[in-house]
Amino acid sequence: MIDRRCFIRTLAAVAAIPKPQIYAQPVGYRWRLGAPVLDLTRPSSGEPVRLLDPCAVREGGKWHVFCGSLYFKIDEFNPGAQTPAPVQLPIGGAFVPQVFYFRPLKQWQLIGQLADGTGRYPKNAPCLCTNLNIDNPRGWSMPIVLDVPPPEDATNPIKAWNDFYIICDDDKAHLLATSAGRLWRSETRISDYPRGWSKPIVALEGDFIYACHAYRHDTAGGKMQYWLNITGVSTDPANKQRRQYQQSYVADRIEGPWRAEAATWDQPFAGPANIRITDDRWQGDLVHGEPLRTGNDERMILDREISSFLFHGHQRDPKTGLMTANSECIGLLLPEDAA
Repeated sequence: MIDRRCFIRTLAAVAAIPKPQIYAQPVGYRWRLGAPVLDLTRPSSGEPVRLLDPCAVREGGKWHVFCGSLYFKIDEFNPGAQTPAPVQLPIGGAFVPQVFYFRPLKQWQLIGQLADGTGRYPKNAPCLCTNLNIDNPRGWSMPIVLDVPPPEDATNPIKAWNDFYIICDDDKAHLLATSAGRLWRSETRISDYPRGWSKPIVALEGDFIYACHAYRHDTAGGKMQYWLNITGVSTDPANKQRRQYQQSYVADRIEGPWRAEAATWDQPFAGPANIRITDDRWQGDLVHGEPLRTGNDERMILDREISSFLFHGHQRDPKTGLMTANSECIGLLLPEDAA
């Protein structure tokens, strides 16, 4: 016989998990995409280099770009420009970087992930590297694992969680991570950071797979608001293939609830439905990206206008239409109506 009280508690727990609410499209994002802005897939000498998971930080009038464990310092992003030689960062096995200036400690921080060999975490562990000077790519410390409790779900076991990301408000630091279809959130007080993390909870569920990037993005009226983009996945009705694109959500607090802004295949933040591609080498998927912004500290303040979006994607051979080996490079979306 079913215990009525247990049944009611179970229904309440299920109902408490926030689901994305689909509203009428409030914004009409439209983009164009030209030649890659960073591309080492066809080097003049040596082997092709895959450029993955870009993070760009503006400091000292330059862009500091982190792709995996590679670092570039450039003046501006110019489609088709020659890509400078990267610097290999001394950060061990850390990858998928997020870089920001943490004002309370007056240091630069790189949040990444390490393959977990202890069995504590589902596949990957969040880690931290620090540096006093972003202009010194050799100055990064070796990664230390952040002591965040592992996520747990007895009814739906977690095979992997990925792409760790930190955003802070006035009181707390929030760590976000994704597993297939779930966004996890843990928190600690700013005074305790980088220790004291709470048990991760599910902050959002949807048809996304990884790479959440969250920002403070106040409204035109001055109301504080938060915005995030995340890599979604859907079946392209044209060819029945699984494709990756970018979704966006908004919330009044980092804790949520998060509301879908542009989060469907037909009405995405960025995807085949709203991008005009002028370079036919692009395969089409938009993987792991972030808006370019002028701010660089732990609050992740996004400029009023989202005027560009950096991402990694795959190239293909224009003659055969097939992806080439080590084909990942960095692209930049610009507004369709921009000059």
